[in-house]
Amino acid sequence: MASRSKQKEEARARRIAEEQAHAEHARRQRRLRMLGITLGVAVVVAVVAVIVASSGGGSGNANPNNPANKQAQRDVDTQLAGIPQSGMKLGASNAKVILTEFADLQCPICKEFSEGAEAQLIANEVKQGKVLLIYRSLSTATSNGPNPDIFPTQQAAALAAGEQQKGWNYVQLFYKEQGTEGTDYVNTTFLNNLAHQVTGLDFSKWSTDRTSPTLISQVNQDQQAAQSKGFNSTPTIVVQGPKGEAAPLVGNVDYGTLQAKIKSVQ
Repeated sequence: MASRSKQKEEARARRIAEEQAHAEHARRQRRLRMLGITLGVAVVVAVVAVIVASSGGGSGNANPNNPANKQAQRDVDTQLAGIPQSGMKLGASNAKVILTEFADLQCPICKEFSEGAEAQLIANEVKQGKVLLIYRSLSTATSNGPNPDIFPTQQAAALAAGEQQKGWNYVQLFYKEQGTEGTDYVNTTFLNNLAHQVTGLDFSKWSTDRTSPTLISQVNQDQQAAQSKGFNSTPTIVVQGPKGEAAPLVGNVDYGTLQAKIKSVQ
């Protein structure tokens, strides 16, 4: 029969073995839980990526078949319905007040202004024939992005739509489907997809016009005009009327500020 001392040693060995087994089991469970959490996070990230890519919001996704982009097209058509366009001018040609906006289609502040105060201005003063809106080009966000050389091409794409009295449709759609600032989302496919969303646009004519040296030159002239006035931010807004030209406004100004400027020159 084993001695009491030996029995104690054997019992101690069994206890240590059991404790080691329990510890190893616990480690395996923790590893499985961490793996499960990691996989769960990966699945969530993948799902979010798919949702963002399909939504078109903030992703630079201008797919014409995207439901969100179809809605954007309907919203722009409704906003601009019945308002005359000529080139990059929106509104009555005999309006007493002219509001000129120097902007960059990739500029997120321009997008905010477009969806805020400018949208109210279009719905009221422009639609009533009191204000004529003119869009001109000034590179800011695009200059600081990964492909600054795309600026003349992207701006000329809007001007080419303006050759068919659809320039503001193109501008507004670009803002609604604008990608994240600092990303390389603007390319030929993106610009073509936007054109396909402009109701009534002759795509073949637009494709030819958008590479026209005349339109590229117009973009460059806008840049030079802005620089000669010391403009270096977008949007920069110039308001002119019977009483002269008001001091420029810069940034995402509110509707009340726009109205005050308009009244100051009437």
